[in-house]
Amino acid sequence: MGVTTVTTTKPFETQLSPALLKKAQCELGEDEERRQQVIEIIRQWVAQQPHLQRIRMDDYGIICFARGCKYSLEKMKTKMDLMFTLRTALPEFFAGWDPLKPQIQAALACGSFLPLPYYDQHGRKVIVMRPGCYDPFRHKPEDIEKANFMISDVMVLNDEQLFVTGMVIIYDCEGFTLNHFTQRPLSLTKKHMYYLQSAPLSPKTIHFIRTTSVFQTVHNVMTNFINDKMKQRLKVHGPNVESLYQDIDRKILPKDYGGDGMSLAELTDMWKKKVEEKRDFLMESEKNLRVDESRRPGKAKTAQDIFGIEGSFRKLNVD
Repeated sequence: MGVTTVTTTKPFETQLSPALLKKAQCELGEDEERRQQVIEIIRQWVAQQPHLQRIRMDDYGIICFARGCKYSLEKMKTKMDLMFTLRTALPEFFAGWDPLKPQIQAALACGSFLPLPYYDQHGRKVIVMRPGCYDPFRHKPEDIEKANFMISDVMVLNDEQLFVTGMVIIYDCEGFTLNHFTQRPLSLTKKHMYYLQSAPLSPKTIHFIRTTSVFQTVHNVMTNFINDKMKQRLKVHGPNVESLYQDIDRKILPKDYGGDGMSLAELTDMWKKKVEEKRDFLMESEKNLRVDESRRPGKAKTAQDIFGIEGSFRKLNVD
């Protein structure tokens, strides 16, 4: 998950409930004084980085990073620099961010990335991902990923709770075929997973449901790109969804999964409209969340430096 914000003159005022503020204090060591201190320190640090002068972050964005990094200043600096560097080096994900482009409209209409509107019984954000929801011969995987990242950026705009309670991901594998796997360059998947390590938040658990016959083959390939800590967070439920109810409150799950929540079709329409409404914000983000490599102290970083020709990738690093 990335954090992208726009500059504002308003001082940061948390909207967390008293219960969540207490949780942030107990688990993250957060209080009002520490919030203000980290905002000031990070602003001063960014001002001293010549290559980050295009970056626009408000206090909310800094606090999201702080919470996701458990208020470790060094970790914040590392993740911020890496995330914005990658957003610059990965035009296949972060360029052409106009949700009204026909190919992006078509990708949004697929419903590949669907955050649920309610939190689970542990207060966590639940995100449904559907890698088999589109025709791999009609849609480019890059367009699907662009749509997904746009939804992600819109999702975090007003969701402070996410960065305190965390998130879980449901991978709905229904419809996923070998064609989805073969039509998606492996280098694209590796870059995607590399980017995830720069985000200030990683999933608590990843649930795989409605798995298909090709799932195990793909699963074996994918787990080669992640470390043991993330592997322990993977939970395979098989072709059914009933065992998912033990982990996530059935009431908030989509009707398609036997829950009481919005259907997948309704969620798809809702997020498509939300992204369209935030068109100006997203297009500004594309321009203003980039690193100026010509001004980076030392050697500038290129995509080839980071990924190599076919990608010499580090494993996904999660905390």
